[in-house]
Amino acid sequence: MTYIAKECGHGTKRAIEVSALGHNRRGIFKKDDLQYCSDCLANMVIKCAWCREPIFIGEPVTLYTPMQKDFIVPKHAVIYKNEPLQLVGCLRWGCAETGADRSGFWVPPGKVQRVLSPIEILMGRVAEGDCSAMIYNDLLDPSRAIPIKD
Repeated sequence: MTYIAKECGHGTKRAIEVSALGHNRRGIFKKDDLQYCSDCLANMVIKCAWCREPIFIGEPVTLYTPMQKDFIVPKHAVIYKNEPLQLVGCLRWGCAETGADRSGFWVPPGKVQRVLSPIEILMGRVAEGDCSAMIYNDLLDPSRAIPIKD
């Protein structure tokens, strides 16, 4: 059965495959969650500023700041902020320094939904006098993240 995606208005199925930059992601959506068709979702895929691997909608991102004074922003990079310069990167093992650097999610229509990183959460807890260990076992689930305004 074909449905009409609410945001883009294109026909789509509940089970979709998004193909971009030589990679694929599959998903099954509830009828009420169909916002975009697979082609529109593929057009929202970006490359990690650091490793050039794809970042699909819904994936966690880092917002690293280059430390070199003569750093030249790669043409493929997505800039989150200009001052200080923050580039959108992925959370892959070979790219991110640690999962605690997760600072947001790549969301439609192609932007960062900023959330507190585990380090920011821990810093806030310590400031409130709570020095107990923090266990954060799911960095990939946006529903478990704490959104913040830019």
